[in-house]
Amino acid sequence: MERRVQFGGAEHGSEGLVVHARKSEVETVHASEVRSRQSFCVRYEGGRRQTFLLGDALEAGGLSPQSTKRRASLSADSVSLPASSLLKAPAKARIPVAKGAEDSDGSEEWDPSAEPSAEAALDTSGLATLLASIRTCQMKSWRPLPEQVDLLQNIVEAASELLRDAPGAAAVPELAAAPAAAALAVPSAPTAQEAPAFSPPERPVRKVQIEAAPKAKAPEAAQTDDDPKNRETQAKAAVCRSQSEPPDMTASLEKAPTALKHFLDARSVSAIAEGFRYLLKCVELHEEESGKVHGKEVLPYQKIRSLPGLPWKAQQVWQLLDAQVKKEDHQAKPLQGKSLAVVGAGPVGLRIALQLKLAGAAVTVLEKRCEFVRINRLHLWDWVKQDLIQWGAKIFSPPGGTFGADKDYCHIGISELQYLLLKCCLLFGVTVELGVEFRDVVVRSGGWVAETEPPLVPQELRVDALVCCRAARVPSVWAPSGDGAASRIAKSKGAATIAGGLGKEGQAIGVVANFLNGKTSSERNLRQFSWARQFNTELFKKLKDKVGADLQNIVYYRGDESHYMIMTPSKQCLVEKGCLHTADSLDGAPLLRAENVELDNLKSLAQEVAVHFGLPTEFTPEQSVMIFDFSDTKRHEQAMLFQDGEASTPPLAISLAGDALLEPFWPTGLGCIRGFLGAMDAVSCLGTWFKTKDREQALGKAEAAYRQLKSVDAQTKDMTLKPENEWRVEPHTRYRHM
Repeated sequence: MERRVQFGGAEHGSEGLVVHARKSEVETVHASEVRSRQSFCVRYEGGRRQTFLLGDALEAGGLSPQSTKRRASLSADSVSLPASSLLKAPAKARIPVAKGAEDSDGSEEWDPSAEPSAEAALDTSGLATLLASIRTCQMKSWRPLPEQVDLLQNIVEAASELLRDAPGAAAVPELAAAPAAAALAVPSAPTAQEAPAFSPPERPVRKVQIEAAPKAKAPEAAQTDDDPKNRETQAKAAVCRSQSEPPDMTASLEKAPTALKHFLDARSVSAIAEGFRYLLKCVELHEEESGKVHGKEVLPYQKIRSLPGLPWKAQQVWQLLDAQVKKEDHQAKPLQGKSLAVVGAGPVGLRIALQLKLAGAAVTVLEKRCEFVRINRLHLWDWVKQDLIQWGAKIFSPPGGTFGADKDYCHIGISELQYLLLKCCLLFGVTVELGVEFRDVVVRSGGWVAETEPPLVPQELRVDALVCCRAARVPSVWAPSGDGAASRIAKSKGAATIAGGLGKEGQAIGVVANFLNGKTSSERNLRQFSWARQFNTELFKKLKDKVGADLQNIVYYRGDESHYMIMTPSKQCLVEKGCLHTADSLDGAPLLRAENVELDNLKSLAQEVAVHFGLPTEFTPEQSVMIFDFSDTKRHEQAMLFQDGEASTPPLAISLAGDALLEPFWPTGLGCIRGFLGAMDAVSCLGTWFKTKDREQALGKAEAAYRQLKSVDAQTKDMTLKPENEWRVEPHTRYRHM
């Protein structure tokens, strides 16, 4: 059964986030959450410490999971939970520990004779996750259960002892155990018959009840449709929507600062949605109390900034977003009044959605997946790094204040980048539909309508233009596949593809390995590197002699949650190590077909290489090893095309961007730079079309920009691109030969 829930609505200018999830997917995610959690150790008196699952005790409060592995439930119940969810029992799970490190009661021994570490080994991201969970409790006025109180008391005691011994302890107020216990004391646990009551703040606070967005009247064409199958589909979609409406939630202006912190630091789609929706309800309450109602043209972040008592960090966010709005490029609003759909919520899709919104369009992003789970890391050119900083990369977490700190190796996790851009999209009023697959565009009632699965209810999505940014085509059974430049969408609209790259299958094979980051001092001291064989022949010779790995390139990046390694072994090396059964393609079948790849041997090869370079070898549970063939990259002949409709209907402009337009060759690290440049090209060409209604002029501009974009790489950038301080949305400000 489909489940679908919307955040935002007509009363907020239709901005918001829409989440869809199948019931089976929700159950699978719930079952995997416990296995993906990390441990959090609390020291007790007497030299013993008990191992707890991070967030485990607070799970009884029904919190949205803050797992560092980003596996979050997208069901309506977990996105916005009623007070009755407090009655759930805490989740139980076992964290693997080294043999002999665990005694009969599950405790770990602490050796008091051990030398004190010069460097505190605090799990910073784990503490941030715990803090986010506590803020959620504060935001929703949930009271902890007795077992949660015990955990929180021990955290307070351990933290106070640590702070007393830390530098600058004089500035830290004394934290006594008794006051801490008194502050955390709660009545006896609620029974199954009686839900815990809301604990009001010191001053009376008016509350507003969240209601579902007003259901718009369905178009007459849909009401009079005599097709029984169509009526059945619409009825089923309406039922699914009604059954998954967000549960009622009360909002308190005093909780707005906590809600904003929760939103800024959220590490899952559901947590982002929860914090954003709560902020919108605070805005509604504040409007009711103050009598000042914002106009429809006011962006969501401009409404939220009016809330009282927001933290200092909020001012940094508002200043950055104000700077984006005030840029000279965004004053003309060439797409004002137009409705556009962006297919794909990858990094490029979300970035182009922001650019379209700044150009004045009403933007809806359609994404068939329900969560962002890709942990591979992207190499970033300096301009992309600076662009993301201007969008708050150092303020939002992830990526956080350390983003771009290493001047030699700038990179970001794919899901981290998606979370950053998703938060910005919501603050700017972009509607994001997750769990919705784009099918086609059809003419209905004199205009273009996007058809999706499941159908969008209660109102169909009318569009003036379409932007296709589907995820990259992955020629491997070991990684999530997408459409890429061979996109069914683009091909169905008449876009032809051209093969590129090295041309011969198996000439450039990439193997990606993701290892867990245990956040130890030795791991923090690991040096990142990027080597090519032609620049360090001796290193690659030693690697082949010792491990038997014949590589052309190898890159290692250290992320907050994982160690990322990608290498390009030769096809013969993979055969000799037993990773491939044969180096030949049989009857046209892909070289990396499932039956030709031995995954266990591939994992062993990755671990042997990791050991050689002194890297950890424990794989991440979600994405361990993946294998790709980069030999055959594809691109489209055109970056823009038009679909004709009925005589009275104007043609539909379709722009291609990102990997849907041009698949990058991995070693050059071109994915983000070409994707972001192509996003600006698409916005400029769409603006030309809507301004002039001259199809040939728009196509000519798109062709000229695309010709330059294809030439952008690390070796030719100085000959192809102008100085970065001159770059604007218009292509001639970025390309030398426009």
